[in-house]
Amino acid sequence: MGQNEQCQPCSKGTFREGLMSVCQRCQIGFTTKKEGSLNSKECNQINCPPGYFTNNKLINEEINLNFEFLQICLPCPIGYYENEYGSNKCKKCPEGYITKQLGAKNIFECDQVWDGSCKPDQPEPCPNGSECIQIGGEIFECRKIFVEFLNNEQILRKTASSNYAETFP
Repeated sequence: MGQNEQCQPCSKGTFREGLMSVCQRCQIGFTTKKEGSLNSKECNQINCPPGYFTNNKLINEEINLNFEFLQICLPCPIGYYENEYGSNKCKKCPEGYITKQLGAKNIFECDQVWDGSCKPDQPEPCPNGSECIQIGGEIFECRKIFVEFLNNEQILRKTASSNYAETFP
C-alpha cells in the first residue's frame, strides 16, 4: 500500500493474514462471523451453498470421547429447496409441488405432483407403458400394462393391480 492509502477492513467472508495488502476469501463452504477478520482461523462459520442447509448435530469425537457440536451442510430433502448461501433451513415447495431429488437449488425444481388420475378422452392421458383404466364410477387411473404371451396365439394384457386383465386371440 502507498503512504496515503488507508487500510480498509476485509468484508465478511474474507480475511487479511499478517501484513498482506489484499483480502483473501475463506475456503468454499465457510465464512467469517464479521468483517475485519485478521487470519484464516476466523473462517469458522459454515456457509452452506444453495441446495443445502446447516444442521447442528451432536457427535462423539472418538479420539478423546468429548462431545461437541459440529455444524454440517445437509442437502435439502425431497419437497424442499434453498436458493441462498448460509441457510439453516430449506424452503418448502408450494402446496401440490415436490422436488425429484435432494439438494434442490431453486423453486423451479419443484414439479407438480401427479396423482395418477386420467381422463380417457384426452390425447395421451398416461405415460408410455400405462393405460387409462376405469377403476370405479367416473374414476380413471393410469396403470402400468404388462404383456405376457400365453402361447403363440394369445396375449394377456394386465395392469399392476390384479383386478383388470384382458386376453386377446
